[in-house]
Order: sequence, then structure tokens, then C-alpha cells
Amino acid sequence: KEFFEVAPKYSGKIIVVDKFELDEAKTKVMVKALAELKVDSALVVIPQSDVKIERSARNLPKIKVLRVEGLNVYDLMRYEHLILIEEALKLLEERLAA
Repeated sequence: KEFFEVAPKYSGKIIVVDKFELDEAKTKVMVKALAELKVDSALVVIPQSDVKIERSARNLPKIKVLRVEGLNVYDLMRYEHLILIEEALKLLEERLAA
């Protein structure tokens, strides 16, 4: 199963994915998904609450999941990679344009 579709927008340590879906809220499922992206330290930005993604990542010390409204400079600087779901990127652009 594919966990996500990688959008053509990939620049260094910023990864934009079309979707990020997990079958179940298990840490090992999240580890497998992140391994496909070759990521070990990342801030994952989601558009709205997603229990499966949030629970799957909470036991991973180098991974943090935030909704767009919780995004902050401290967390952006703290993690090696930034993974944005495309819908979250659109919400972030709207928020910053206002």
C-alpha cells in the first residue's frame, strides 16, 4: 500500500505530499511510511486533526505532528525535514497571505 503520493514539489528538506494516509494508528506503520521518504527527523504538518497520524507518531521522539494552526518557528527549526500535506500547504499559504 502506498501511504502517500509525492507531489512534484520537493526541494531539499521540504517534502510536499498529495496525501498521507495510514491504515491504522500504529507506530510501526508510521516508521515504514517515513522510511519510504528516507526521513528520520521531521515535522509533519496536517490540515486538520487526523487521529491515526497523530497517534502513530507520538512515540517517535524525532517526529512531531502539528496542524497548520499550530505551526511555529521553533518547531520548524528543530526538525531536519518538513513534511507538508498539499492541503495543509494551501491552508498555510492562505493564513500567511492574510
